Amino acid sequence: MNKCTQLLPFMQELFDDPATARKAAEIAGGILKARSPRLSEIAREMAGKEAANYKAIQRFLEETDPREVLLRLFREEAPFVIGDPTEMPRPQAKRTEYVGTLSDGETKGYWLLLLATPYQGRAIPCSFVSYSSKTINDEATSRNREHFAAFAQVKALLGERPLVLDREFSYLELLENLVTEGVNFVIRLNVGPKFYDGEGQPVVLSITKGETRILNKVFYKGQVFVNVIGVWQKGFSNPMWITPALAPQVQV
Repeated sequence: MNKCTQLLPFMQELFDDPATARKAAEIAGGILKARSPRLSEIAREMAGKEAANYKAIQRFLEETDPREVLLRLFREEAPFVIGDPTEMPRPQAKRTEYVGTLSDGETKGYWLLLLATPYQGRAIPCSFVSYSSKTINDEATSRNREHFAAFAQVKALLGERPLVLDREFSYLELLENLVTEGVNFVIRLNVGPKFYDGEGQPVVLSITKGETRILNKVFYKGQVFVNVIGVWQKGFSNPMWITPALAPQVQV
C-alpha cells in the first residue's frame, strides 16, 4: 500500500477520476514489483487475490486508453523525441496473431516502440506503438493497415521533430517503416558491411580523426535508401556514424 500511496499523486495528474487514479496506482505498483508487462505477473504482485487483480486490470484497460494518458506528459517545446524500440519476447505465443519473430529470426515476440521527450537529463515517456514481423508481412503490400496506422500516430505526434534512436535499434524493419511513414529520424549506426551504392557495390564506412564524411542515398542492406554521416571528433577513440532521414546540407 505504501508504494500505491507514493504513486497516487502522480496518477492523479494523469487521471481526472479519483477512483481510476487509485486503481492506476495499484496497477503501477504491481508493474514495478513484477518488472514485467505480463498481466498475470502484475496481478500476482498486487495486493489481494491474483484472479481478482487480473480481472481488475482487464477492466481498467477496457475503460482507459494508456496512449491518451501518456500524451499528457508530452512536452510541446521539446526539440526532439527519443525512441526506445524494445524487443518483447513471447516464446510461448505460438498462436497469437500479432506475434512474429524478433531480430534473431527465431524468437517469437514483437517490438514495443516507447517515445519520450527530454527533460533535465531525463526522458519522460509520452507515447508508444507496437508492431512485429507478423503485422508487417501480413499482406502482399508487406504492411497492413494496423501497422501503417501505428507509425502514422508516431508521425502525427512528432511533427517535424526528429525521432532519435541509439545504435542497437538500427535494424532493417524499423528503418523501412520510418522511411515509409516519412518520419524525420536520426539513428546512431552499428558499423558493418551493410551499405551499398546505386550499383550494388559495398560502401565502406571509414573516416580519419577530425574528419566529417557525408554519404547521401546509400542502400542499407541493399533494401532501403538512407543518408549517412560520420564524425570523428578529437578526444574520442572511435568515430560516430548516424543516419538522418533528411539529406544534410551543411557540415556537422
